[in-house]
Amino acid sequence: MPHRFRAMGCEVAVASAAGPDLRRIRALFDAADGRFSRFRPDSELNLVNARAGRMTALSPPFAEMLGLALWAAAETGGKVDPTLGEALELAGYDRDFASLPADGPPAIIGPAGSWHQLDLRDWLLRMPAGMRLDLNGVVKASTVDRSLGLLDEPAWVSAGGDLAARGPVHVALPGGGAVRLRSGGLATSGCGRRRWRRGGRWQHHLIDPATGAPAVSEWEQVTVAGASCLDADVAAKAAFLHGRDGPDWLDARGLPGRFLRVGGEAVLNRSWREALEGSTLCT
Repeated sequence: MPHRFRAMGCEVAVASAAGPDLRRIRALFDAADGRFSRFRPDSELNLVNARAGRMTALSPPFAEMLGLALWAAAETGGKVDPTLGEALELAGYDRDFASLPADGPPAIIGPAGSWHQLDLRDWLLRMPAGMRLDLNGVVKASTVDRSLGLLDEPAWVSAGGDLAARGPVHVALPGGGAVRLRSGGLATSGCGRRRWRRGGRWQHHLIDPATGAPAVSEWEQVTVAGASCLDADVAAKAAFLHGRDGPDWLDARGLPGRFLRVGGEAVLNRSWREALEGSTLCT
């Protein structure tokens, strides 16, 4: 049975981990949560956000993670943008998800994404006054990948359902069915799980960087397989935000994607169907 614990607001599961390895993995997640949490006043993320408008010296781990976030923004044409912290808060995601009220005042549309305005030079950062970073997506997926690196194969690590594996593992899919992942990463992004009400209207955490508001998409969940959990997670978010163009966007990059509509219909892109023909997937 896998070992389970909570970190970064979600359940983490680790297979094939002995006591010392499990302790190291828990330490990785605890360190990431302490450094990058939006909900801890003393986190480095909040200290960096408080210094927006001034040159700020970053710790090496923070600079590395911000570099990954900028890579994700460049790879997705700005669809996955690390500068949407204020927009998330104005949409109502202003505290730990488990502590959100059943409803609240109407949401306010936040500022659009502006990752090009970040000036990162090694470990020095300058960003516009008032800007607030949110790096949770790349932090969680990268920590999953790094945790897997501490284990001998076969093994897998999952956080909030996003997975990195070496060796085959069967994973349940949103809406039914399963995938047999041989190795690499599998991630799901969507608006079906992490959502809340503001002013009687549903809000969710996938902000459209073009508008500063929760994205409108025909998909409820998008699942992507990639070389790593980070690759899969970034691609799943971007494909969701691309809406009806999401399947083609993934195909252009050779990434298998499974798209679940709100009504429950599953749409498979060409790369996923080809993987199915190669007996990688099962239902």
